[in-house]
Amino acid sequence: MQKRARPPVWLWFNLLSLDAPLIALVWQDFLARCYPTLLRPAGRGALGLTVWAVYLADRLLDGRHSASAIETIRQRFYRQQRGYVVVLLAMVVCTDLLLTTFSLRPAVLDDGLVLSGCVIAYLATFAFAGWSGVAKKPLAAVLFTSGTFLIAWTNAGQPLSQLLWPATGFCALCLGNLLMTERWSQHAAPLTRREWIYPALLCACLVGGRNSTWFAAIMISAAALAALARWGRKISGDARCILADAVLLTPLLFR
Repeated sequence: MQKRARPPVWLWFNLLSLDAPLIALVWQDFLARCYPTLLRPAGRGALGLTVWAVYLADRLLDGRHSASAIETIRQRFYRQQRGYVVVLLAMVVCTDLLLTTFSLRPAVLDDGLVLSGCVIAYLATFAFAGWSGVAKKPLAAVLFTSGTFLIAWTNAGQPLSQLLWPATGFCALCLGNLLMTERWSQHAAPLTRREWIYPALLCACLVGGRNSTWFAAIMISAAALAALARWGRKISGDARCILADAVLLTPLLFR
């Protein structure tokens, strides 16, 4: 019997879907400092647990089919370890429910329930309704941005005028990350040697913009993504995915 190949240690953080909640928490904290808002430990914990639960659920649904010739290492991991991940997901969801029910402020909880409904509809649509295509990644970027901005949006006196452009810039950055990591995780050759242009254009749009550390962090991350796409071709697809997530931690440079 052929022995299962274990994923390398440096991939486990990504395979356990811990990278997404880390990125969300880093940017949530950064947002509260750039656009001052009340951010309590319960709000941080709820965001981290919710994002973790959504990513675990999405990857379980993505890996529920039988093995295929083109499955990614992530899909194989969630197919082989399905039972353990289901238990982990149940623990995360229960903890999240307790925290949000008893610790979140009512206004944040109400907005969070609306967003949770959108997330459930997203998972159901793409997992069970058989939908696929170009809409999935943009919707995922919008939902991720909405969760990161939820508390700031709830607290803001004029959320549209104060947070619309910061949210748009962050959403564009997340979309670039999602599109690139999807291709790289499949070990697919790039459709074009110009795949670095999207993050480069995003970076260029922010140059000379508002004098804001928020947009500066987005610009640095976009520039790093462009550099990774342009000159990182000799790096393995899995390693590029890890690096693509790492360059989204630029708010840590502004502490």
